[in-house]
Amino acid sequence: MIRDFGDRLYRRQDVVRWLQWAVVLLYGLLLVAPVVWPRAGVARLTEILFWGIWWPGVIGSMMLVGQFWCGVFCPDGTVTEFISRRGRGGKAPEWLRWAWWPLVIYAGLTLLSDGFQAHRSAWGTLLVVGGMSVAGMAAGAVYGRGKRVWCRYLCPVASLFSLLSRCSMLHFKVDRRRWEAAPRPVPKPVDCPLLLDVRRLTSNEKCNMCGRCSGHRDAVELAWRRPGSEIETMTDDEVRPWDAVGICYVLIGLSQAGIHWHASLTQILAVTLALGSAVALLLVAAASGRRLLAMRLGYGLIPLAGLGLMLGAAEHSLSLLAAAGFDAAAVLPWLRGTGVLLGLAWSGRLGWVLTADLPLLRRLGAIAGFAAALAPVAACIQFAPSSF
Repeated sequence: MIRDFGDRLYRRQDVVRWLQWAVVLLYGLLLVAPVVWPRAGVARLTEILFWGIWWPGVIGSMMLVGQFWCGVFCPDGTVTEFISRRGRGGKAPEWLRWAWWPLVIYAGLTLLSDGFQAHRSAWGTLLVVGGMSVAGMAAGAVYGRGKRVWCRYLCPVASLFSLLSRCSMLHFKVDRRRWEAAPRPVPKPVDCPLLLDVRRLTSNEKCNMCGRCSGHRDAVELAWRRPGSEIETMTDDEVRPWDAVGICYVLIGLSQAGIHWHASLTQILAVTLALGSAVALLLVAAASGRRLLAMRLGYGLIPLAGLGLMLGAAEHSLSLLAAAGFDAAAVLPWLRGTGVLLGLAWSGRLGWVLTADLPLLRRLGAIAGFAAALAPVAACIQFAPSSF
């Protein structure tokens, strides 16, 4: 049973730590080796592992099973937590907890990486990816007492992962009745590395799926759920403006622009603003100007946008294969078409569910507007220039 897997994660944190440090060593080797040993074969291998396998694989895993990568494998999280246990242990100040930070940092890094082709060179990868690791270690040295303050408040990819993981089939389910009815003496508090209030946990948004809460008070368990069900059941206070901006202008606009128009920073910015604004305006029109409904419908775009991001990352893998003589151009239309159809079906279903409380005629109008918002995203994924 899947619950047993969650309980094993809790019981065998010693094995998890060994695995985490093995990943840290591999990660450090892949970052540094092409720089200190600048041979074409080494650089190509690290590019394939980092951007051809790791990045699309992590994106796909977020949408399928949640943020297990973050809680079990991520090297930045491992070293940040390790240093935090030995650091100053300061409390995260108010400015650090600004909700827009991950989105702003991710947008800046993506512009830097795609606009200057940083991910296509060993030094560029070291500066962008390694620079974030150094920043995470610095945050751990100053803030938190054995906690992942960097991951909770500043990690740039957390802005993306928190959106994608809402679609996942797995989550740590909390039974509040069992929690409150736990016999005395109650166990010691959960060692949650992200400082989450586990008792009130209802979302995969921040949960790193590390398993340290599994079985607590016999009220927390790893469980299956219908893909996208978290988006369907979001309450009004869970709908946030920074998520809406992130979906339209970063997950859709900037991601697609960086994937397909990466040769020019000007083109990236132009496509980002044009595509993001088009989608945002179409959502507002679909919601008849009602801000909350427009933002809620934005979450329905996540499956199509997330699959588009994963396909774009996979295209980088195809470009590397094409350089080795593989006929990647023949595979690309089939790959894009399959992803677009799956994304349209998934997002379309979410749009239908998210408008269920509207009167019939208004609902049909909202669905038509939502379909119009899906159209430019699907067209960009399907027909935009390839990476090779």
